[in-house]
Amino acid sequence: MFLLLACAPSNISLGTEDSAGVRPGDSGLEEVPGSDTAVDDTAEPVDDPEADAAYQDALYSSEVVHEIAITLDRDAELALRDDPYAYTPGEVAIDGEDGGTVGVRLRGKIGSFRELSGKPKFKIDFAQYDTGRRFHGLHALALNNSVVDCGYLRDPLGYRIFRDAGVGTARTGFASVTVNGEAYGLYVLVEVPDEQYLEIAFPDDDEGQLYDGKYEYNPNTGRYTLLDFGIGVDDHFQLEEGTENGNAEIVAVSDAVSAMRRGNNPETEIATLIDWEQVHRQWAVEELIGHLDGYMLNTNNYRVYFRPSDGKMVILPTDFDYAFQDARNWGMSWSTPRGTLASACWNSTECAANHAAAMSTVIDGLDYDEILAWYDEIDALTLEIAKDDPRRECGSSQVGSNRASLRSWTVTAVDTARDHWGI
Repeated sequence: MFLLLACAPSNISLGTEDSAGVRPGDSGLEEVPGSDTAVDDTAEPVDDPEADAAYQDALYSSEVVHEIAITLDRDAELALRDDPYAYTPGEVAIDGEDGGTVGVRLRGKIGSFRELSGKPKFKIDFAQYDTGRRFHGLHALALNNSVVDCGYLRDPLGYRIFRDAGVGTARTGFASVTVNGEAYGLYVLVEVPDEQYLEIAFPDDDEGQLYDGKYEYNPNTGRYTLLDFGIGVDDHFQLEEGTENGNAEIVAVSDAVSAMRRGNNPETEIATLIDWEQVHRQWAVEELIGHLDGYMLNTNNYRVYFRPSDGKMVILPTDFDYAFQDARNWGMSWSTPRGTLASACWNSTECAANHAAAMSTVIDGLDYDEILAWYDEIDALTLEIAKDDPRRECGSSQVGSNRASLRSWTVTAVDTARDHWGI
């Protein structure tokens, strides 16, 4: 369901105990509140940024499928059944290296949520029970289940194209996951948008406000709330990083968007609040990859970050499960975006012309031969593992056919965008 309003795995060691931060020990164990699990509070974290960066580069790699083993006791399993979005203690090992006691919870909403008995999305928080704890510098890991994407490669390809276009987005990798020894199949590792991510994406400008614009969903009522600017939901944007201030930045943008929709010039009303160059570039890639469930068409799956250096907002895309599709599949059109900021821009001759220019710049700057060569590499790396996934929700033949369609889309998207914008 979607919102319409809405090769065998490789075992490698990526680091040593000295670079892993706090590691489990045999003594000095501290009980985790509400559980019988103990965590080590004796080892001191080792500050080795270069080693941590090297580990993470290898983790978010297109060259290997990592092995991640999650262990949950019976109480933890029951806890995730009763409240899947609340952390519960578990154990994790990555490529055979013990990551110790972590917080484990499920992720996903209407389209991608699955219970533990199926193929759920996971979030693993190394710092859940000790705020200073890290694993090779990592605060957390996100594991995407790709149940909506039979080819398993929309997320990696989508994030790759955004990064190549100069839009700061998460890095990705691959993992073969087990839970209590049972195979859960192929997962896509996605970098968690936290303070560490901001340091990489916005070096020397990473102390700003990061808000989540993803829709709110109440599983008890089945109701959801889409988030956008100038529609009376400013207080619903969730602050992920920064200082609580009543969502003042969101309020300011909403006021400016409302003024812009009344016909005021965007350059005079909103340019001091928004990095238009970045936003146009981000929107251009949304269209190029057919991100139907993104900000422009469905006001979903995005974050906004306000840089402290100039206070300007940039848009960061997430979750490409429903990308690489024709907008007409959802009864949508790139000519009539739903997002209030994009809609106001399209109604301004100057702003729309700026976007067409940005689309041309993005297209000219992308090396599609390199992107397709990389795509062929990750296809070869993961194809058999995907076909053998015991929890995939589509037929084995659909894995290959979906991947072929995805590659074909990438080849033809440029001409489609050029025709649409007359460039």
